[in-house]
Amino acid sequence: MTERTLESELSGIRALILDIDDTIVDTRAAMAEAGTHAAGALWPERTGAHRDMAQRYYDDPGRWFHRYAAGEISIERMRLERLGDVASAFGVQLPGDGVERYLAAYVPAFRRAQRLFDDVPDLLATAARLGIDVALLTNSTTADTSIKLEALGLAERFADLIVTTDTFGFGKPDPRVYREVCRLAAADPAVSVCIGDSLEWDVLGAMRAGMRAVWLDRGGQGEATAEVSRVESLSEITAALADGHGRFGTAAGDR
Repeated sequence: MTERTLESELSGIRALILDIDDTIVDTRAAMAEAGTHAAGALWPERTGAHRDMAQRYYDDPGRWFHRYAAGEISIERMRLERLGDVASAFGVQLPGDGVERYLAAYVPAFRRAQRLFDDVPDLLATAARLGIDVALLTNSTTADTSIKLEALGLAERFADLIVTTDTFGFGKPDPRVYREVCRLAAADPAVSVCIGDSLEWDVLGAMRAGMRAVWLDRGGQGEATAEVSRVESLSEITAALADGHGRFGTAAGDR
């Protein structure tokens, strides 16, 4: 099999399909900040543990978010189970109205905590200059995605170019969501590249759907292989697009 380099993945592309959480938006930090605030509102007696509670909710050791993304459970059940796990791990009770109280504190704090990664604006500007369409594919809900994009001033830009779990009732890695986002971007999957932080969802799932893919490994903890193109910053993609504009007019050969 031909080695997958960044240049080969970008050659001749017509669309960039970007993941949102921890790819263009610092969701880990936002969830930690908002979750710490919400845990404090729900369990004020556990002073000093609220940050760790928020981290456990984010880590989701029971993989409830994966079950939600697969369409196996509702968003309400997912949230209930994750909060129940936090309560059990820290020896506290989850009140009957615990999810509602948690969300009442969490949502406004989450909105305030939204931050766009510094390497995103240049990538979007370069894609626009080169005539490459950009669409978003996320396993988050429409409501949560709207919070993020509205807070960052991106809602209008991507209004008709987003696929969430609400689109079909499931998300990545089902091949239908990749095909749908390519349809919205008016680009064939073969000339569309999916970029995201999840090797499972944003790379391998996209490749199985007939797309190209680049793994964004911001922490630099992953291992580069011939089968997967890996970068540590979106700036690498921006630079490759800008430097290779003259070479990227024709799709790559045998893949």
